[in-house]
Amino acid sequence: MSIRSVLFVVAAASCLAEAIAQDQPRPEFGLREQQPGAGSLVRRQVVGPTVIPLNLSYEQLSPQDRARFNGNYEAVPPGDEPPFPVGGLKVILDPIGKAQAKLSVTGNLFVIAKVDSSGVAHEVTAVGSPSPEMTQFASQVLLLTRFKPARCSGQPCAMEFPLRMQFQVN
Repeated sequence: MSIRSVLFVVAAASCLAEAIAQDQPRPEFGLREQQPGAGSLVRRQVVGPTVIPLNLSYEQLSPQDRARFNGNYEAVPPGDEPPFPVGGLKVILDPIGKAQAKLSVTGNLFVIAKVDSSGVAHEVTAVGSPSPEMTQFASQVLLLTRFKPARCSGQPCAMEFPLRMQFQVN
């Protein structure tokens, strides 16, 4: 078992124990297919594994998970928070993962949504994408997603929400 695998297992166990202690939903660290492929009983992993639980809101994340997520930004001063999907990262990653299964694209997706102080995404800029169809789909998902607004100096503020995903066809 590699060091990366060991760290993932330790992080997952820590989050699970914390969720049980706080009576929170069980954290999900990846997304699987709804149905197994033909000739199999195993549902393949579509998204993940990740070190941040996908089904928890920002408020439900542990301080360590919040710090990991905040690492997507150049600097998030103490007391400030970036925008975050109200239903957790799963509300974005699940539909994009399903689209990837249909489109069978390979490569990196990097899009940035501009989220206003009320938690509404108004614009999405593609920095890199494996296909125009994936760019359009991911942009639509982000524009339809309700976000917890960012907080700057304790007040709701506008901030960008970056989304990076790497696609491969198995």
